[in-house]
Amino acid sequence: MANNFDEAELLDRVDNDVAFLTETVSMLTVESPPLLEQVRTAVSAGDAAAVARHAHALKGMIANFCAAQAHAAAQRVEQFGKSGDLTAAPAAVQTLHDDLDSLTQELLKFVKAKS
Repeated sequence: MANNFDEAELLDRVDNDVAFLTETVSMLTVESPPLLEQVRTAVSAGDAAAVARHAHALKGMIANFCAAQAHAAAQRVEQFGKSGDLTAAPAAVQTLHDDLDSLTQELLKFVKAKS
């Protein structure tokens, strides 16, 4: 059983199409690292609007995978950007990184086991 996402909900969401799920997981593994790097760069630059924008994009990607913890982490980072106060953002970005890494590793194992 997965710890980082809801397996049953995810399979239902993709109509048990493991090939499609594999493609979407692949897209996540390719597209999320550059977006996360854009979040980090925006935090370093103090660009709250960019933090919110890039974190929102990550949150949307993550939402496809029924992953509550990683989704909440992205939402926290997005909220820091929206508030304009990036004081606690670096720690939140690290949490998002860790949650996203755990999620992608678990998703990759899951689709491999289902293939």
